[in-house]
Amino acid sequence: MDQSVKQSSDVLVSESVRLTREIRELQEQLARCGKQRRQIWRALNDRGISQKRLADACGVVEHTVYTELRKQREAAA
Repeated sequence: MDQSVKQSSDVLVSESVRLTREIRELQEQLARCGKQRRQIWRALNDRGISQKRLADACGVVEHTVYTELRKQREAAA
């Protein structure tokens, strides 16, 4: 293999490792944010805030709120 091709390949491998690490960090952040949002939605829903209002405020469909609240309740059980 030509030395410049090897160096180029090494750079690409290093970049793919960096990106994989970054993706994993973002996945962990996404999981934390999802958990926090479920907790907040449940607290608000328990205070009488409707799933529709939460969905409208967050720019998601109502079914998303329903599903996330169900996950929160199942995790608490």
